[in-house]
Amino acid sequence: MSSYVIAEYLRLSSEDIDLKETKKTESNSISNQRALLNTHIRKISEFSDAEVIEFCDDGWSGKNFDRPAIQEMLTQVRQGKIQCVIVKDLSRFGRDYLTVENYISRIFPFLGVRFIAVNDGIDSIHPMDVDNLDTSFRALLYDLYSRDLSRKVRSAKRQRAQRGDFVSRYAPYGYIKDPQRKAHLVIDPPAATVVQRIFRMVGNGKSALQTAKALNDAGIPTPMLYKLAAGCTQKSWNNVQAENFWTDSAIIRIIRDEQYLGKVVYGKRYYDIVGQKHSVKVRKTDWIITEHSHDAIVTQEEFDRAQAALREYVERDSFPERQPLRKKLRCGICGHAMARKEAKAPYYICRTSSMTDAYSCMGTRILEKDLFALVLDGLHVQAAAALEVSAIWEEHHRQDRKDTQAMLTQLGTLKDALNQIKQQTDKLYELFALGEISKEAYISQRTILKKESDDLSDRIASLTTGIESSCSNAESQNCFVDTFKQYAEVQELTDEVVADVLKQVRVFPDRHIEIVWNYQDDFQKLISCGHLKEEQLG
Repeated sequence: MSSYVIAEYLRLSSEDIDLKETKKTESNSISNQRALLNTHIRKISEFSDAEVIEFCDDGWSGKNFDRPAIQEMLTQVRQGKIQCVIVKDLSRFGRDYLTVENYISRIFPFLGVRFIAVNDGIDSIHPMDVDNLDTSFRALLYDLYSRDLSRKVRSAKRQRAQRGDFVSRYAPYGYIKDPQRKAHLVIDPPAATVVQRIFRMVGNGKSALQTAKALNDAGIPTPMLYKLAAGCTQKSWNNVQAENFWTDSAIIRIIRDEQYLGKVVYGKRYYDIVGQKHSVKVRKTDWIITEHSHDAIVTQEEFDRAQAALREYVERDSFPERQPLRKKLRCGICGHAMARKEAKAPYYICRTSSMTDAYSCMGTRILEKDLFALVLDGLHVQAAAALEVSAIWEEHHRQDRKDTQAMLTQLGTLKDALNQIKQQTDKLYELFALGEISKEAYISQRTILKKESDDLSDRIASLTTGIESSCSNAESQNCFVDTFKQYAEVQELTDEVVADVLKQVRVFPDRHIEIVWNYQDDFQKLISCGHLKEEQLG
């Protein structure tokens, strides 16, 4: 197997297709990108023995780097498994100007990875291809183009929704996309029967919780499981377990959905930052609702009866009370979110046992004040550890920083020496070409210089790895220490504090809790580096 590995990165976003720009879509197709890159690789003689591996993100936006294939590729790049990255153009690699610029100008050169963008004429083996105004301007243009493209896609989708086209990526439960016309929904009889049953049960007085339990007891697959069995390619679902179950919130979502009346409903949420996952609720008055767009599953009378049976829907922009642990609190047995119950002493409870017998949660509950106290105590422990780690880290790395500076100085010296040997080699060849030294003398001296050059190159590579490791360790320390040490004196859990430090809280039946903090991987790295001992942290 070759020791030189080339990574081909291919990407096609849904936005390329949404605008129906036929020529552009075809030029950006995955097969076209693959053929272009393979052809370019064959043209470069030094790649003749290289191993080529492919990473492909099909249907992913380039506005951020939260893509599975590119994350896997970058991981292998950092591990030293990839020596060259090749893409069709900068926009395929990414459309975020700052991140793209950072990778091609700093990260890849530092790691010794060659970067090629074929159609943009960029090859980092020629430094001026990367460090020039034209490349930076091109990356900025791709960023601006992506923002403009997103606005055009959103506008085009709104116009199509207003004329009755279904423009969302996946059909709602109970429907499938018409094979003859993708922008039109047709009824999926097995799922539609379940939808009708839900409306009848709720309309006849069953609560959403009772309806969910009845469906679970009957063994009816949830929308997720049903669609997966039908071959749906949706990449992510809002669930905890692979084998999920019907919940009252799922029942309520179906009951409130006017699409079952034959309407297209579009624009309930929108992404406020291009390329990010964060979305913002839109008031119902601003939704696009187009009637008679497809066949209805329930009648208006059935729909109204189910609405009347549920608590009146009140649209609110935010939750009225302070709930910093909302969506962070999970049952330790089933993994599902725990519900907050209003009472003289508010508490959280797992309602899974009310909906299914699949788990042994048995109504796990905990008082809100106890929960807040436990989390706050845990935060203080983390903050104290961060302060101690900071002091220990500073002590251990005072010498490390001196060593790093010494390595940087030595690296500069070695590079100067390597450049001198190159000059000597060029001069030696010049003397041989002019006949001032014999062929035997030329070969003998060139061999000596070649050995010195190889030795220097090895030492440069070793030093570069050491410097990179030192910088990486320093970066991993910052995330944990800088985040937690600021909360040593905090006395109240706020939304901002929780979002900053807390990933999840798991509550078990015996009221034992497990807290998953942010940046714990970074903390463990500090310990595993050998600079810190766990007993030092108490």
